[in-house]
Amino acid sequence: MAGKAKSEKRPAPLSLRERNRLRTRRELLDAALEVFAESGYGSATVENIAARAGASKVTLYTYFPQGREELFRELYEEVNQEMIEKASAIYAEDGDHRVRILAMAGALMDIGQRPLIGRLYSIDDPALDQALNPVRGHASRVCADLMTADLAAAQQAGVVKTKASPAAIAELLVGAMRTALSDIAREQVEPAEMLDAMEALVSNL
Repeated sequence: MAGKAKSEKRPAPLSLRERNRLRTRRELLDAALEVFAESGYGSATVENIAARAGASKVTLYTYFPQGREELFRELYEEVNQEMIEKASAIYAEDGDHRVRILAMAGALMDIGQRPLIGRLYSIDDPALDQALNPVRGHASRVCADLMTADLAAAQQAGVVKTKASPAAIAELLVGAMRTALSDIAREQVEPAEMLDAMEALVSNL
């Protein structure tokens, strides 16, 4: 019975057609990432993305019916999910709340240093408002909630000196981290400099 239960949990292998579909989808996303990082959102075209992927416009719209808007949103949400996974892992660890805040800052700054991903995540274009409404702020909200709970616990334990609202502190810190990510992606500041500044802020809590 145990052997049977194990075999039932094993996912069925993907067919060749399914593997090809996944590969084509990934190739379109990777091509879109390159084009968006190079040109921004406003100057990126479906034609350029399809050409970069070695595909036709028809193929692109088959996988992404909303075109570049859907491609950008999908890429943005991939970064969101990566940030959420990293934050969840950091806050699952025991230890000092300050160490976790700095680890979270370091994780976001690492994303900013990745040329394509960092530039994509820091694009600020009013035309993106509608495309990103369903996913914008998703990762920041999760990070702020984790930080809020951690700070509240530290405050109750008397480890945090300030009486300020943990939620307000978390919102400010996460906002500062997002700004640092964008500045690093645009090569306006060095990551080490931002981490030093974050450490100075956190040490005074």
